[in-house]
Amino acid sequence: MPRPRKSLSEQKGNLTVEQQERKKLEEDMARTGRKRLARAPIWLNSKIAKDEWKYIVKNLKENELIGDLEYGHLGTYCNAFADYVEATAHCLEEPKVIERPTANGYVLSVNPWVDLQAKYAEQMRKAASKCGLDINSRLKAATLKVEEMEEEIGNEFGDI
Repeated sequence: MPRPRKSLSEQKGNLTVEQQERKKLEEDMARTGRKRLARAPIWLNSKIAKDEWKYIVKNLKENELIGDLEYGHLGTYCNAFADYVEATAHCLEEPKVIERPTANGYVLSVNPWVDLQAKYAEQMRKAASKCGLDINSRLKAATLKVEEMEEEIGNEFGDI
């Protein structure tokens, strides 16, 4: 299985000017439209999910690589977030361990809301990674922007 591709800002080795220009062109071509992100999907499962969608889209305006193709992943994240909030509310109200009746008396077991909370947290983590919401993705994008700014300053003022 081939290694995942890295953006120009993530490259560790020295690239020729031609290789850098090619990478930049590839990144420009990978960008997609953002019209679909303007409206939350009708299949979001609650007001919490819709509010999270609006919050994220508002904060993603600077990240040009996130576009319409991440629509489904972003919706999945928002639904998992809403479900996580609900499970967490139940976990705060109920004990983490409950007694369940058995034929021989009672047995202690984990409250099902705790398992659901962990499941939704994992869904959020996976979806966040897919659509650039995790810290690593944001730091990579920020590195690219800083390097572009430094290059612009260097081109304008040279080595002073």
